Amino acid sequence: MNFDFLKELRGFETVYKNCCNAEKLAMTMPDQSVATAGKSAELLAKNIYMIAHRQRIEGLKLVDILKDSTFQRFINNRDVIDAFHYIRKSRNHAVHDDEPECVDTENAIAVLQDLHYIVGETARKLRLIEDYPAFDDRILFVDKEEIDKKAMELFLAYVDKFDELQDQKQYIEQKDYDWFTYGIEGKVEMHEYLCFEHKPKYRELIEYVQSYLTLLTRLSGERLPDKAEDEFTDPVTLDAKLIIGEKTYISSDNESFLKAISEELPKADGFVIDCNCNGVLREYFHDEPDENGEGRINMIRKDAIWTGAGLFDKLQQFKRREKFVYKLAVFYPNSGEFKYEKILDGKDIDVLASCTEDIINQNVSHDWWSENLNLWADFDISKYPDKLEQLQNIVRCSIPESQVGYCESVWEDEDEDICEPTRLCCGIQWGCKSLREVQTFLDKLNAVLLPIKDEIIDAGGNGTWEVREEFAMATWDWTDKGFKVKGLQY
Repeated sequence: MNFDFLKELRGFETVYKNCCNAEKLAMTMPDQSVATAGKSAELLAKNIYMIAHRQRIEGLKLVDILKDSTFQRFINNRDVIDAFHYIRKSRNHAVHDDEPECVDTENAIAVLQDLHYIVGETARKLRLIEDYPAFDDRILFVDKEEIDKKAMELFLAYVDKFDELQDQKQYIEQKDYDWFTYGIEGKVEMHEYLCFEHKPKYRELIEYVQSYLTLLTRLSGERLPDKAEDEFTDPVTLDAKLIIGEKTYISSDNESFLKAISEELPKADGFVIDCNCNGVLREYFHDEPDENGEGRINMIRKDAIWTGAGLFDKLQQFKRREKFVYKLAVFYPNSGEFKYEKILDGKDIDVLASCTEDIINQNVSHDWWSENLNLWADFDISKYPDKLEQLQNIVRCSIPESQVGYCESVWEDEDEDICEPTRLCCGIQWGCKSLREVQTFLDKLNAVLLPIKDEIIDAGGNGTWEVREEFAMATWDWTDKGFKVKGLQY
């Protein structure tokens, strides 16, 4: 189960049991699952509150805990706070809404994902674990007989024997989409690179690469911009190269590209794949009752092999058995999640940990793009009343003009107290041609902060810039020398 990593953690026994119960109920009683997840989140929040304040509490509501500045400062992660709020609101919806259908399985799974995130991040914050496994929405327990599941497996095996397009039209009505999962999990902007200097030893790997490239090619053909407007939120665009020896095959020449994938790739003594792909790439099948209340299959697509992170998951299985270079830069626009991966000589390279300040001198041919950048510095404002105004004025004069309003609204937000008053940049976007202009801004902040460096309680930054086409990324953070931009072209 998804919460097994909590099983042996001291003090998390009750949290673990509640989380497991929420997971078991997700498929059969989603409203009860969400309510149980809400209890788990409240239990966790109260525990964090007591740790942060170093005192016991009674009767404090979850919404009040989440607004508490000491609680927020202890967590120091806006995404975690947002996840707590999402679970809290979902629980209220499940408990107080008069409509029994107000919470479905998809809602319950989404809440479980956020619950998994907050308990994992809390356990890391308390240094009980170094890391925790990714949430797996396929491993959900159903408290009933497996007859329906086995029948579904037989049906899918039957459909697989027939021509895909004809039999999908005959047996399956593609009508509605699971928009939450569809958007969060499926819509990506991605660049990946794979290089084999020799012929792969495992046929399974070659076959997977073939099916993967064929899938992307088919999707980009089905979801051309002129077709996408009616059927999909976005088209799928593909710009891929397959290099074998001295020959380069490009996806825009569809026929020769597919022929090379099918005929040349299996016998090649090494190859390179360089692939840029944007759009909605993953869909699901799920049940939906018809007008008589009977269950029926609403949508099935063979695209379900897509995992949302390119070839990365599959290559993890082969990295110790094959020698190759793999790079991935991917962004999930609806969730704001960035992912940067590299596999080299059988090992995962920690891209973020490899970042250096040399990135500001790196020449890239595209503009740096960013989303959700945050910067903060916590010090005694009553002792240094002028410094906060100085810092905020530097922000106003330095960041893009369109982003200043977001920061000012947070600075002025005293009622809900969502952010600390020393938060400088608040969820901004900042595109730039060179990261040197960002460091120039940070140097101005440093001139104000470094004289009181030893009195700064907490300072830092999060969010990333990227040039996905060139596998370049950067972030900012507080160091012994003040705020610095760090990054890597990997």
